[in-house]
Formats: sequence, C-alpha cells, structure tokens
Amino acid sequence: MPFMHLSRGVAGCELANRYRGVAVIVDALRASTTLAALFDHGAARVLVTAALDDACALNVDMPDTVLVGERNCLPPAGFHLGNSPREVLAGPRLDGRTVVFTSSNGAQRLTACGGARHILVGTVANTAAVAARARALAEAEDCDIVFVGAGKYPDETYIAPEDEAAAAYLAAAAGLSIADPSREEFAYWQREIAARGLEHIFTHSPHAVFLVRHQLAADITFCATPDLLRAVPEVTGYVELAGGGAGVELRAGS
Repeated sequence: MPFMHLSRGVAGCELANRYRGVAVIVDALRASTTLAALFDHGAARVLVTAALDDACALNVDMPDTVLVGERNCLPPAGFHLGNSPREVLAGPRLDGRTVVFTSSNGAQRLTACGGARHILVGTVANTAAVAARARALAEAEDCDIVFVGAGKYPDETYIAPEDEAAAAYLAAAAGLSIADPSREEFAYWQREIAARGLEHIFTHSPHAVFLVRHQLAADITFCATPDLLRAVPEVTGYVELAGGGAGVELRAGS
C-alpha cells in the first residue's frame, strides 16, 4: 500500500530517490506556482536549469525560447519574465512555446530527484490536479509519494513554512496514508492550516517579507489560493547542458 512522506531540501530529494516513487516538488513562493501557470498559459515544455548561466546559454542556443525565472526574487538581466505567476498569466499567450526556467530554490530541487520514478511540481494553486495525479501514479505502480518542500538553497537548516503547509495540504488532498515518521508534522500543519489559514501562513513567512519589499505582495495571495491552476508539470526527460550542470524537461502531465 502506498504511503506519503513529508520532507524538505536535500534530505527530501534523497528520500524521494531512495523510495523511487513519486516526488512532488513544492516551492510554494513561487516557482511551483509559476511553472503551473506557464503550462496553463500555453507553454508546450519548460526546460529547468539549476544554474543561471545554463539557462542563459540555452536561450542563446535556442533564441525562440522564453526566458523566465529569478535570483533574489527578481528577474535577472535579459529575462523575459520573472518568477511570477501573475506576470506570466497577464502576458501574451505562450501556445506551443518552449520556456527556459531557473530559480533560487525550486529549480535546485527539481534537478536533484533523478532517482524518483515520477517527478511532479505541486503547490496550493494546483492542488486538486496534482493530488489526483500523484495518487493515481502511486496506486497504479504501488509506490510511495514524497512531498519535498524546496526550502532555501543552499541553507539546509532553513524551514519555509509556506512549503511545509502546502506539502501537508497536498498530502491531505491526495488522501493516502501518512508514513509514521511524517505523521506528527502532518498533524501539526493540519492544525495550523485550520487555525490560521493558508494565506496567513504564506503572508507571515520570512520569504513573504522580501516579496512585499519588491512590490510582489499580490503574488503571495495568488500562490496561497487553492486550485487557480489546472496544469501538473511533470519531468519527462533530462537536458544536456554544455557546462555539465543539471537540467530537466517538464511537460504538462495528464
């Protein structure tokens, strides 16, 4: 019988690789939401790189690609869009386009779960779709699900409350049994969500302070609102990079 695990950062990626089941990468503010928004807005595929230089190099090699992402909350020089789901959805449709994406945290975790059988991108904004997809895969293949909170790369001691709450929210929606080591944490976040609500948890997270400082407070509300998006970004392959860095290809799973 499949079980669900809650973990984070490098330890979460290692757990997902060890179980060789379904990994769900949760970077609630904001990469997971932006990636789902890109597919909802028509993108055919997204190439995710851990390193900024690799993303820029891919864009040079494939000049028709759309360069999306952030460092320190803001789009680097030359990027077409920032790591903002609202900015993505407010811009021109991306029908059939290839997007190159990089971010400070989520991209690092997405490219580190190669041992998992399936790698999905999940968050509050696409909960229903991701929970259904993750559960279907786990039940069909009798494998566990590991929800990996992105945290703050490379600070593995940092705990992002928005990622933890979003992971627990996704797990509750998936509805499978929680593995023993994760039960206490799962119960804690269920109580916190019931008491404070997702938007309060997101708004009062340390990362939210930086987003507010950069006039991106509306992104926080968007990211904390359930089921605004339908796409389930899913790793479908790996990207060869000239510099030898880590990269994955995402497409919208069914």
